[in-house]
Amino acid sequence: MSFTVDPERLVGLYYEMFWPTMPMTLPLQYLRLRRSTQPQDLELLLLVMQFIGSIYAPWTPSDPFQLAARQAVMQPNLPKTGFTVQALLIFAVAEYHLDHGLSEIRRPLDNAISLGLEIQMHKREFAYQHGEGNPVLEESWRRTFYLLHVTDQHAAVVASSPFFVMRDLPNLVDLPCDDEYYQSGQIPPSVSWEEYQVREFAEIEVIYSSIVYLYDIAQVITYVMKTFLATGTFADDLIAGVDAKVAAWRALLPASKKDPLRQDGTVDEIMFLAHLVGAIVVMNIHRPFSALSYSAEELSAKSFNSHVPLIGPQRQSRGTHTARALKAAELQTRLLAIPCQAEKHPLFTACIAAAIAVAEISACNVLLDDHALSIARDRVRLSIGFLRQMGTIWPLARHMADEVKYIARSTLVGTSITRGPEPDPAAVIEIPRDELIWPVHPQAAVDIYSGIVLPPFEVASEQTPATASSAMEPNLG
Repeated sequence: MSFTVDPERLVGLYYEMFWPTMPMTLPLQYLRLRRSTQPQDLELLLLVMQFIGSIYAPWTPSDPFQLAARQAVMQPNLPKTGFTVQALLIFAVAEYHLDHGLSEIRRPLDNAISLGLEIQMHKREFAYQHGEGNPVLEESWRRTFYLLHVTDQHAAVVASSPFFVMRDLPNLVDLPCDDEYYQSGQIPPSVSWEEYQVREFAEIEVIYSSIVYLYDIAQVITYVMKTFLATGTFADDLIAGVDAKVAAWRALLPASKKDPLRQDGTVDEIMFLAHLVGAIVVMNIHRPFSALSYSAEELSAKSFNSHVPLIGPQRQSRGTHTARALKAAELQTRLLAIPCQAEKHPLFTACIAAAIAVAEISACNVLLDDHALSIARDRVRLSIGFLRQMGTIWPLARHMADEVKYIARSTLVGTSITRGPEPDPAAVIEIPRDELIWPVHPQAAVDIYSGIVLPPFEVASEQTPATASSAMEPNLG
């Protein structure tokens, strides 16, 4: 029997499952309104939306929609509009997480970036000149610029490159508003990036959008890239600068942004990603100097990277770096334990979860024992469960889960295990998610690292075990 697939249902799935992670296209009701009046503007974008929606639809194969979308975005002489930039961008993100490789998605991503710069989306005037007097469309263009920048940076991080095209562009685009205003069409007056940068001096607290806070924490990564290029190493000044920036970012978050779980039980997916970015930045800056060593299996992983920078002599103790790296891993655990559908989380969170999971595995190997080791292994299971759940939709996340499991087997078991063939998805028995990743109750607030005495790695200047243990107590930052 053959069935007719309703494209409208696929677009609905796109908005239900994918849009909250990259909320830049017009809200659904405004998209439908524009389609009824100017359908030619949205032809390419709708093809890509239907393709992504089909990935979430178990009742239809996605191959025909993927082929149609790929042929459309690869055509020469695409319309030079913001809608084309949006289509190219979300197509590139989806293709990468279908495990087509970074090189395969560089063309649509590069095309999105070059077209965005060509039509000058990076300038403040673009939103107003191309917004047709519609505040919602103007907001869509602003959001597109910021998420294009974040995606360009993420692709560079995945490729272990300190360069990305939009890195040194001055930010002239007004800040986007929060999703509730965007979806309702009640767009507040926009403010500039310069106003946000002096927010701590304002007489009253201003709550900015989640996209702004994500862009802000991404600027810490840019700071690391630029400083590393200037100095050629990770020195004390760089580490101290990163710690200060991440701590300031967290301290200045309004109460409504400190927890991605909203009061109505929904998850702010952009803030979820932003908090994970803060965790991985701290992890990557401290782990090379900590006791959390890198295994050969971890460094040979293909689906994600464990960044090991060039390092110089450090004056800080190894215990301090270990404590901060462990706190970053603990933050990820609290985020992944939020009860929700993992499939709805931003795709960029998969590689972050994998990278922090292998750091937890290292902690199990070299640092923890008894009860702390037991809980840490549960937290490794939590990360694997998260990746497996995302992997039911996105093959790249499934491969990450497989590699994390391989690293855990090879190092935690203590024996060398030969990597086997890829498992047959049809033969995999799925464990219900609640049984798989809730060994630690999310409300338990268990600090598994309290009371751990770090070994005295250095002589003379190193902390005593007592002071090393107390270093675990303060919050990260």
